[in-house]
Amino acid sequence: MARTILCIEDEQDTGDLLQSILEREGYVVVRAADGRQATSLIGTMQPPMLILLDIVVPYANGFELLAAFRQHHEWKHVPIIMVSADYYEPDIQRALSEGATAYVVKNPELQDLMQTVKQVLSSLASEGSVASAPAKSQNGRTP
Repeated sequence: MARTILCIEDEQDTGDLLQSILEREGYVVVRAADGRQATSLIGTMQPPMLILLDIVVPYANGFELLAAFRQHHEWKHVPIIMVSADYYEPDIQRALSEGATAYVVKNPELQDLMQTVKQVLSSLASEGSVASAPAKSQNGRTP
């Protein structure tokens, strides 16, 4: 799915805001509010160009979903930006070591997340793939 982004976010307001911003940028947004919905999408849709994955979602946490995406042959190379409301260094290190492309701490305006989305997608466009070893940027986030 060329311009599709999968957004796995259980908070309705945050999901609505992300969807609105991304659609204004010309992306098609597919949403899942919990781990069950996200898991079912693996078998029912083509891999998106990017996944935004909240760490805390019902029925399966973000790390379980990250593992599921990385184990599926068609989805394993899709860039995944892990998103959390908290800055917790062990979660950041775990996410990156288990295959996340980047880790972003949510802020109310989602500026950091949108900047990271643009950087990851720009990297895809210019390199044809995402770098295998993401570098940390300010505040523990990765570009």
